[in-house]
Amino acid sequence: MFEKRKQDPQQSLSWSSESESKKQLEAMWPIGADGLREQAVFLAIIPDINNEADFTINMLMAYGIPAFKQYNNEGALGKLIIGTSAYGASLYVPESMAVDAKALLDTPVEDLSDAEASDAE
Repeated sequence: MFEKRKQDPQQSLSWSSESESKKQLEAMWPIGADGLREQAVFLAIIPDINNEADFTINMLMAYGIPAFKQYNNEGALGKLIIGTSAYGASLYVPESMAVDAKALLDTPVEDLSDAEASDAE
């Protein structure tokens, strides 16, 4: 059902700066027929406790769906002061990938691991 994006052998895992993350997001973001970047649409509000929003973004990107978060209300200030936002974070994805991203978020973790196990066989 879902396929993880194959990692480029030249690409290595590393700590990255915000500007490097932005460059990766821009490189993955689809371009429409008009030559402009596709419109971002709201996907979900994810709690920001224990970096859940970042884990969700990383999972979506592993499946080839670029995503970014935006803090709601004064959430960015809460993140700065106490390390987490009480308001959560809004996730956004390209409009053409929103249905797949929503299906991926709604899929139980057990089903994803079962699918990966059957792909390995």
